[in-house]
Amino acid sequence: MSRTAKISVVLPVRDGENRIAARINLVLETLAELTKELTEVVVVDDGSSDGTRQILTEMADRHPQVRIARHGRPRGMEAAGQTGLERATGELVFIQEADTAIRIEDLLRLYRMSDDLTVVAARAESTPRPVSDALIRRLRAWGTTADEQFEPQASRVEKSSLQMIRRPHLQRLASRGGERFQLSAETTFSTSFESVS
Repeated sequence: MSRTAKISVVLPVRDGENRIAARINLVLETLAELTKELTEVVVVDDGSSDGTRQILTEMADRHPQVRIARHGRPRGMEAAGQTGLERATGELVFIQEADTAIRIEDLLRLYRMSDDLTVVAARAESTPRPVSDALIRRLRAWGTTADEQFEPQASRVEKSSLQMIRRPHLQRLASRGGERFQLSAETTFSTSFESVS
């Protein structure tokens, strides 16, 4: 990719021949709906020993916005994320922290947060929890079958986390004079329900 991307999504993977193509396709579809700007997906193969390398080569051949980086041996998901950040060209870089299914709602939440130009970096973490009994009772009182709809869904979701880093801000922090900036942190919690396909 010769031009600089507006958005980069970094996906780490190890031995993911049965799941990585679907994850890449989901991210590509989401990015196409999200923006008309130039985007890229940087997949970091963390020393896979299965057919992941071949799948990634095929995906990159079909989709010019897919770029591949490889570790010759497993170095871990954090190292894969760092490699992806180093290789990404986007102004906004989204880094998946683990080799799990990506949660698009987290990506969208962080993307909306990027409208605030004071945000240097942010992290969204989705941890599956059972829906509270009080909420189920309230929904049931409105005529839903919440106890049937939400309980099984919680058991299918795995923990997911995603980081967003604004590259120009990161570069300013790392430059001479970067120490004059003061960072502050904020944590928010939310509950969301997603439709099941």
